[in-house]
Amino acid sequence: MNVLQAEELIRELIERVAGEIGVIIYELHPKKEFTDEQIAMELGVEINEVRKALFALYELGLAEYRRKRDDETGWIEYYWKINYEKQNEVLKRELLKTKKKLEEKLQDETMTVYYICVNGCMKVTYEQAMEFDFTCPKCGAPLEYFDSSIAIEKVREEIRKIDEILANLK
Repeated sequence: MNVLQAEELIRELIERVAGEIGVIIYELHPKKEFTDEQIAMELGVEINEVRKALFALYELGLAEYRRKRDDETGWIEYYWKINYEKQNEVLKRELLKTKKKLEEKLQDETMTVYYICVNGCMKVTYEQAMEFDFTCPKCGAPLEYFDSSIAIEKVREEIRKIDEILANLK
């Protein structure tokens, strides 16, 4: 995997978890510690938006902080640092989590027979369809057999893509 692909993946992850403000903070590449107040002033956004994004980055493992009490005000200030060196570690962890969920979905899709409402109201297992007398409990339309083969192949393809990315991630 080249650097550009890794950057794109990490940007996507950050945007999903920390929002656009999180992406902007990450892409600022601050060289030293900073406070949430400094970033809020630099970006011209509310400090709460910055704090929310920074804590989301912290939860991902991409940011760390230290607290220090201000001697004048008595308030606690947070000094933040972005951990760019953990980018690949975080990507790997998140990709492995996604892969595990996909593998569970794959097992579920291959081991279970599904029926779907012809109006798209719901998808149910064979056992549930029998309980509902093959009639949708929401709209009364018939429940028909659902061929999961296309969904199964899409899940397998996603797992293959993740495996490829993981193999190339350094």
